[in-house]
Amino acid sequence: MHKIDTADQEFIEMIKFVKEMGISVKTNTRARGHQGFFMNGRIDISSVLTLQRKKQVLVHEFAHFVHTLVEPDVMKTHGSLERLFMTDNTDIIEQELFEVTYGSGKIPALEKISALKKTVTENIKALDKNIKLKYPEFKRSEAFTPIERVIKKTDAKYLLKYDRVNLKGAWGLPDKLFSVHDIEKNFPQFEPEITDYIRLKSQQRYLRRLSSRASRLNRYFKRPSELFARFIEELYTNPKRVKTIAPVTLSKYKSLLAERHYPYLKEFSQKFFCNNIH
Repeated sequence: MHKIDTADQEFIEMIKFVKEMGISVKTNTRARGHQGFFMNGRIDISSVLTLQRKKQVLVHEFAHFVHTLVEPDVMKTHGSLERLFMTDNTDIIEQELFEVTYGSGKIPALEKISALKKTVTENIKALDKNIKLKYPEFKRSEAFTPIERVIKKTDAKYLLKYDRVNLKGAWGLPDKLFSVHDIEKNFPQFEPEITDYIRLKSQQRYLRRLSSRASRLNRYFKRPSELFARFIEELYTNPKRVKTIAPVTLSKYKSLLAERHYPYLKEFSQKFFCNNIH
């Protein structure tokens, strides 16, 4: 798609074009731990990337810049597909953009969380089953007084809220460190059901954290600002793929591009993208 012998010159020209928009471009940093970012009129691209990847990242970050011209409040709101594509019917566009960005829809970070949630849920069910062998009336959705009454008479009461706690020793005594992983060692007087109860509460907290993390990631991956930037990046990298899986979005985009709804993007794409996308 891009000739190897002109790759360096193309990157130089791309940077020159972006700088003419009043944006500074840095290619010798780690980009704050990311492959690249755009902020406050500046684009940073990680120095550890390959040349081809640097160009893709530059396209992506330039798309973020263009988006700020379409929606000046995008840095706060993360944008809207309605304003980006000038339509209220964004369901198909969102589906296509998600497919362009994430292919089969399997996002590694979310897949990992999903697997962890499955394991934790199985752990909770197993602990619940063990406790009910002695306490058939036990319900894991609420505090269980017969067990908590025993726990709260000891320092293990802190483990009902925290997985690990360090209690400062008074009058020169050594600190006490308690963990859900060392319950048997620190509280040998507890029956197995009490130990399982503490671990169940810990696993429930972990499951809530995983669910919260998944929710945050889902919101991030579906941000219009990211979907749009990935769409433009993919148009540069693999326009044939975009044509195949995002025909509705591409048609709307090309129409708005011709109307200069996206400032500077028409000139940028005509200069550096494959001609067959116009």
